[in-house]
Amino acid sequence: MSKFEIDFSELAFLAEACIPPRPIARSMFWNSLIDEHYFTMSIQERNHLFDWLKKSIGDRTNEGIELFLARYDPQNQYKVTCIYQGKTEIYECFLLKNRHYTKKDRFIADEYITNIEQNTERINIQ
Repeated sequence: MSKFEIDFSELAFLAEACIPPRPIARSMFWNSLIDEHYFTMSIQERNHLFDWLKKSIGDRTNEGIELFLARYDPQNQYKVTCIYQGKTEIYECFLLKNRHYTKKDRFIADEYITNIEQNTERINIQ
């Protein structure tokens, strides 16, 4: 599938139009904000999108909304060190329902976690 570039403002307007609950195509885009686009944005863009959309979000009990808020909240970012099959890895995670997620449907099981630090590089960046 072809990839298309859009600027940040276009991305933010598109994200605003896709705030859950929405039809499946919009939900797919919303999920890509969490699993893909998050990692292509600068820290400033992540923070800006979080600030922009949280003003437009109504029902915060929707699962998609909870995921977005957890993924993009600068105060909810963690560096999680884990050991799995003898290999040590550090992951950029967000906390949701007492689990450290790397993607919307992927979390690190507690038994593999050896250290958790709040990732403060995104806090107070303008």
